[in-house]
Amino acid sequence: MGAPEEHIDYKILVAGEGDELAGYVCFGPTPMTEATWDLYWIASTPAFRGKGAGSRLLLAMEEDVRRRGGMQVRIETSSMGEYAATRAFYDRHAYAEASRLPDFYKPGDDLVTLYKKI
Repeated sequence: MGAPEEHIDYKILVAGEGDELAGYVCFGPTPMTEATWDLYWIASTPAFRGKGAGSRLLLAMEEDVRRRGGMQVRIETSSMGEYAATRAFYDRHAYAEASRLPDFYKPGDDLVTLYKKI
């Protein structure tokens, strides 16, 4: 028997087309907050990249968070160049940089926190 829904730390939504996996998003309520949620991971398979799978997953996650009484979503990512496309994706969906901790992951690699009221 699983844990009651209100005690689940992580939620996962999966997108697919036919028998193919398009991607997934993993998110959950932020501990010790009333209405903040964290987006932990979002990924799409190479065959579905650039075809809207990530956007559909992000929007579905936001709708699920709203339905559960969530009011904002927080995302942590890296400042490194390899993550520029990731940061641009979130920017297109109105996630703004809320904070930056220098050298968090390693020298020259800041922790970038993105935020959106939903």
